[in-house]
Amino acid sequence: MAAEKERRLSRMKFSFSLVPSSPIAKFGDVIAEAESWGYDLAWTPDQGFMHDPFVALSYLMTRTEKIALGVGITNPYQRHPIQIARAAVTLADMRPGGFVLGLGAGEKRRIRDRVGAPTGPFIDTISVTMQVLQDLFDGKKVSVSNSVFELDDVGLEISNPPKVPIFLATTHPDAFRAAGAYADGVIVGDVADPAVMQQIVDWIREGANSQGRDMRDISVLAWCATIVAEDRAAVIEHLRRPVIGSAINGMHKATRGLMGVSPEHFPQIRAAKFDASLALPEGAIPDDMVDRFAIAGPPDYCAERIRALRDVGVDTMGFRMPVALTQAYDFETNLRRLIHDVVPLIGT
Repeated sequence: MAAEKERRLSRMKFSFSLVPSSPIAKFGDVIAEAESWGYDLAWTPDQGFMHDPFVALSYLMTRTEKIALGVGITNPYQRHPIQIARAAVTLADMRPGGFVLGLGAGEKRRIRDRVGAPTGPFIDTISVTMQVLQDLFDGKKVSVSNSVFELDDVGLEISNPPKVPIFLATTHPDAFRAAGAYADGVIVGDVADPAVMQQIVDWIREGANSQGRDMRDISVLAWCATIVAEDRAAVIEHLRRPVIGSAINGMHKATRGLMGVSPEHFPQIRAAKFDASLALPEGAIPDDMVDRFAIAGPPDYCAERIRALRDVGVDTMGFRMPVALTQAYDFETNLRRLIHDVVPLIGT
């Protein structure tokens, strides 16, 4: 454990997520500027019906030099694993050691159900997908059949395909274990509470131990809303309903329980997510709960919160600004303040 903590303290990295919106050149401008500020990794999601993330990242590789780029996230329901593999190795070949593939469940109600995507149990499907992709990246041929996809003696027709790191995004305890067993990294969504993060790291470790893997080979990324603001009360109010309500709604019930969400309040929070006219019950999302899901405040406060996550095993931060906050807070200003005003205060 001491060696694991020492490794994490010495290599903390900083990343952020940006949707590839129009014009695509502006998207490139932001990522290129963030590279100059010192960010290690930029993610773009396979989200909704927006620009294709793999194509957008190929453009970004012409605009940047060393920042790592990642799809965060895609899923095997909307994209067949062989197509994910082809796109991933192409980007990894374009930037050796500088592409990361993020996998997850995707947006079932908003996207998958509307396009007739196949269905299947998430844990089994994602576990098989990770193993299939790793075999394809290793140059092997794969045969598999399940309710989501089939492969019949299929391999990449690419000589010496590059190895692509796979990060699994989830809030499900069994998926954390699957990530520990098969993934190169884990994207922990919307958990800024170090006690809860410690439990998640323990779940990941269980999966790693089941396959004889070393936790030092598995990255843990905390993916949460992180806003630098001198007025904490104001930013917490901005976060409360649109951001935290959405995070609570999308979180697995076991993790949601660890985060302190009342079973009594959850149905009301869920209903309010889909009907803006509904009021949140009094005390449903108190200030301390907002702090469990997000990091928001002055630079020294944000640095202290990030240190607490680092100390329980997080080696990479994934800074994000939810769309609901972009009218009140400027995305690029926040990104710059995080790397310039917060990161130097974290220390090693």
